[in-house]
Amino acid sequence: MPVSENTSGIDSPRAWLVVVAAFFTSAIAYGVSYAFGVFLKPLQATFGVSHATLSTLFSALSVLSYFLGPITGELSDKIGPRPVVASAAVLMGGGLLLSARVHSFPLLYLTFGVCIGAAVACSYIPSVAAVGEWFKVQRDMALGIAITGTGLGTLVGAPAAAKLIGRFGWRETLQVFGWISVIGLLACAALLLRPPVLKKVTGNVWEKVRTRPFALLYLGLGFRGVALYATIVFLPAFAMDLGVGHLAAAKLIGYLGVASIAGRFGLTALARRYGLMNTYIFSCGIMLAGCVTWVLSHGYAALVVFALAMGMGYGANAAMTPSVAASKFGIEGLGRLLGWLYTSFGVACMVGPPLAGVLIDVTHDYRYSAYVALVGGIVSLAAIVPLREVRPQMEAVAVD
Repeated sequence: MPVSENTSGIDSPRAWLVVVAAFFTSAIAYGVSYAFGVFLKPLQATFGVSHATLSTLFSALSVLSYFLGPITGELSDKIGPRPVVASAAVLMGGGLLLSARVHSFPLLYLTFGVCIGAAVACSYIPSVAAVGEWFKVQRDMALGIAITGTGLGTLVGAPAAAKLIGRFGWRETLQVFGWISVIGLLACAALLLRPPVLKKVTGNVWEKVRTRPFALLYLGLGFRGVALYATIVFLPAFAMDLGVGHLAAAKLIGYLGVASIAGRFGLTALARRYGLMNTYIFSCGIMLAGCVTWVLSHGYAALVVFALAMGMGYGANAAMTPSVAASKFGIEGLGRLLGWLYTSFGVACMVGPPLAGVLIDVTHDYRYSAYVALVGGIVSLAAIVPLREVRPQMEAVAVD
């Protein structure tokens, strides 16, 4: 039977508090997880393990965070986002505080890999889905703002970790991050109220997952992930192979992060004027153009252009993806749907960088990482374009 709830909160000031909560939830989740690279050398010096072994710790975190998404999304749909995000506070805070006291590297797979990966899954999908369900008229703008928190976290987390490690050490830094995560995520959870919607039973999420539009969107996101992760892992090494200094090469990822924020705010603002799907396709086109620039690049300036284009296109694409999913499939069960959709990034983590790495090992040429990114950009755009013709489903929501 339909579940009736008060609909007066839709697009209200109270709904914007949910956006604020989702913004900072995303910032904390990805600020912590994407700062992992800063801890590489300190962890290696402490535990004496190889870089390859250390990288598997981040892979475990990333894959777990994406593949747990369907479960945490379904939990959020059933019991509301607040308790799920509150559990993220316990998992992330506890995991970081325990990791600071670990003296055996294998234990980090549990305290850091499992706990932080599960925490990201419990925080990102439920909070973003909640925003989608609290809005109707201004949903695209609200979701764009909420997801921009990931860009802020990426910009702030790594530099903050580097400064703290340099002054206090990696163990003390994890403790600081742990307490910030506990306090911050609990505060965000308090603001994540259940949406005041009128839900109707219109079929389960699995019926939507089995459709051709979902398959196209899944492919588009997955291959976008292939291009993005190949960039994050190999762009600095590619630059240094061209003779670029270590610091300048590292700054390319910073340029990507800055551009992603600009894309989330700048390009998504065009959606209202030119249409959501037109702008979404345009963002994929920008990423592809950037990948072409990378393939043809022979100097640092071209790599900066690539990083800016990749960041701009990726940021806008990421911000609009929940809106595209809501527009094509409706908002009922949005948390579960997004959870299944974002498993495409888990697949991308397992496919993109390893494939590029194998090609580089065989050819001894870092340019093959650019080729992998280019293929990802091409397939992503090809998968997304047909979605322009897919008619949106009726919203499963009634508004006064």
